[in-house]
Amino acid sequence: MSNDNPFGKAMDEAAEEQDQEERQSASDFDAEPYYDALNTGVKDHTIGVSVSEEMHQFWRELQDADDLDVDPAQSIRNHLENLSHRHPEVFERAMRKLEIDREM
Repeated sequence: MSNDNPFGKAMDEAAEEQDQEERQSASDFDAEPYYDALNTGVKDHTIGVSVSEEMHQFWRELQDADDLDVDPAQSIRNHLENLSHRHPEVFERAMRKLEIDREM
């Protein structure tokens, strides 16, 4: 459909969502326990993200600020959890790989 037609675009998006839901329902993998463990499990792994000097300094100030009610690390964990729900097929693939790694 044409990108100039909002109705057509909405119909395309709805069809894509339905296709995605059908693919998800056809899966025999139960990702729910993994979703539950995402932000509640033991935090014994780290991820590295390259940032600019300015962002690094801002990060440090956020961590050190006593007058702010913010946990930058938790904010990043929350964002990753949100991404897992937004991209369930990628999350499922990652959890399947995790299961394989755990079996070895």
